[in-house]
Amino acid sequence: MKSSSIFDGKGVSEAWYEILGESFSEDSRDDQLSRFQSLLSSASGTIYIRSSDVFVEFDGEMFSTRDTRFFSTSPLYFDSVPVRNPLKARPKITERRVSCIKTEIGFAKVFVAHRFPSFLPEGFLYSAFSAAEEICIKWKLLDSGKFVARAERAIARKSGRGVLESGIAEDLAELIQQLRIGSDAISFHVFFVLFAETEGELKNKSKELKSTLKLYGVEIDSPPFYQHELYEFRTKIGFFFKLKDSITSTESARAFYPFIKENLAEYGGVFLGFSGTGDPVVFDPYRRQNYLMLILGETGSGKSMTAKAYLSRLHSKKKLPVFGIDPENEYSKIAYRFGSQSLELSDDRKLGLDPLLLGIDRILIADLLSEIYSVPREFQPRLRKELYGFEGDILSFAENCSPEIRRYLEPATVPPDSNVFQGKPMNAEIPVVFGLKSLKSIHAKLLAATLISAFLSQNLNRPSVLFVDEGWLFIKVPKLMAVFENAARRGRKCGLHFIFITQRVEDVASTQEGRTLLEQAATALLFRQEKEGIELIKDIYKLSPGEVKLLTEAMPGEGIMKASNVKIGIRIALTKRELKEFSTTPEIS
Repeated sequence: MKSSSIFDGKGVSEAWYEILGESFSEDSRDDQLSRFQSLLSSASGTIYIRSSDVFVEFDGEMFSTRDTRFFSTSPLYFDSVPVRNPLKARPKITERRVSCIKTEIGFAKVFVAHRFPSFLPEGFLYSAFSAAEEICIKWKLLDSGKFVARAERAIARKSGRGVLESGIAEDLAELIQQLRIGSDAISFHVFFVLFAETEGELKNKSKELKSTLKLYGVEIDSPPFYQHELYEFRTKIGFFFKLKDSITSTESARAFYPFIKENLAEYGGVFLGFSGTGDPVVFDPYRRQNYLMLILGETGSGKSMTAKAYLSRLHSKKKLPVFGIDPENEYSKIAYRFGSQSLELSDDRKLGLDPLLLGIDRILIADLLSEIYSVPREFQPRLRKELYGFEGDILSFAENCSPEIRRYLEPATVPPDSNVFQGKPMNAEIPVVFGLKSLKSIHAKLLAATLISAFLSQNLNRPSVLFVDEGWLFIKVPKLMAVFENAARRGRKCGLHFIFITQRVEDVASTQEGRTLLEQAATALLFRQEKEGIELIKDIYKLSPGEVKLLTEAMPGEGIMKASNVKIGIRIALTKRELKEFSTTPEIS
């Protein structure tokens, strides 16, 4: 891989990636540190960490927390997404000073680490996230063989003169041993950048940063006169000044593992509530690798209240059109809160869900009809062939197809199925929440949900939201689950945020398509679980015994949130208005 650096001779950066932070738990620590060591060994490069305050206004109060983001010129070994050069978004310098600089947002001061102890705890940089707005690690791979040879000569030479301290000799000997057994040698620099509105505030923040790092034996300095150049993370300045290299092995450098994210506070996101440590949880679904969200929990666990609050706040924040499939008419009654129309379906209402007139893919139509009307496998190729060349509506097809197929499609030609197909075709431009409760026939309910889902997943080619409640009901139509899985998979291409809400996780996992939904979702909100599903949840989401205990004893609205590699405890916060409007049980209202 090509060596990466922040600036070339013209100040142009190479490709950058945002690394999605991870919880740093005992269960995953060894794996994370090993991957970080591999990243350091793969190429020279840069890691840039940026922390900023996120303010949340909720129910008349302001909450503040810290949003930390990680960027690197190397995407290897960690979940990442390509981004524009994050350094171009930094505050511009407006004035040089001897000991600091002025920027367009105030004052800034850059520190460089120049001394490290023999031992550093893994992940120690996490403590500096709240003290410094920016941290930058630049490293360069060295020729390990040449370094070992030079180090051995230096030890022999200085030991012979009696000028090598015993501690330094021991450190060098350990480093040489690490390199000989497969670790790589690197030189590196660590920068810390502080921002403040006044010089007095900058001075106080400098003391805080020094004190924080001194606890770990790390010493930092802020070289005067070169603050402008250091702000650009340069290590060589002109012909006369160069930062002294720190040299270590990639094994020892595991202590600098930076991608720790124990909280969740994302700029521009939706306020959900509070983490287990009391921090506001602010979530942006579009900061994930995919836009699939699962909301899982038994009856009374708070999952529906959470879904309603989230949809309402998401629409208010991002103005996204919201479409929904609502088997119990819980959401259709408050569709206005999502900026949507309500359409409550019934057996005698003509729904306009003719798949041929809606332009749904013909192969998918054949597969869905085969499942819904139990067309034997031996007739399914003929069904596909006849559908492919047919011109007209689905009822005409059911009446004029070959006799072998017609006998299976006959129910489609009479109510309630015929009412599902007849009527004005639906429009994907108008956000609608479809209430299915009044469809007394389970068969008609599945048929309507299947056609709505197939149509929306095919036609929502713009940033939008599609949610499905009581997802376990649709397990009877595996091809419908495949439609859901496909909608989730292709969502990133068009900005479709798919939300799947269900209580019976074990039913969803009984099909391959359902299992894929559970395993691939970048985001999952886990509330109190039934005993039948807790072991499955534990296996899929790698829960610790403590997390399993939490999910079996959680109060309504309490649970665990998994967002990419971040996993936190969460308590959903609801306003009095949301409790009044969204509640369906007297206990909550």
